[in-house]
Amino acid sequence: MSIKNKNGYIRCKWCRFVREDVSMSDWDWTAYECGNPKSEYHKSLLNVEPQGNKLSNIMWSGCRFGERRCSE
Repeated sequence: MSIKNKNGYIRCKWCRFVREDVSMSDWDWTAYECGNPKSEYHKSLLNVEPQGNKLSNIMWSGCRFGERRCSE
């Protein structure tokens, strides 16, 4: 699986700005949001479809301000 989208940007799944959103999470589902204030996705839930369906994984494609997480 590629860490970049077709425009060469880092996919949200691999971005260092992704963080848990405790206020939107359920007991059996964790919500993830964009934490990058420069991004057009800032504070958007990244594992929710436009229709509101919850996704188990982050599926958003990413933006030009994304930065890859450091490997541990």
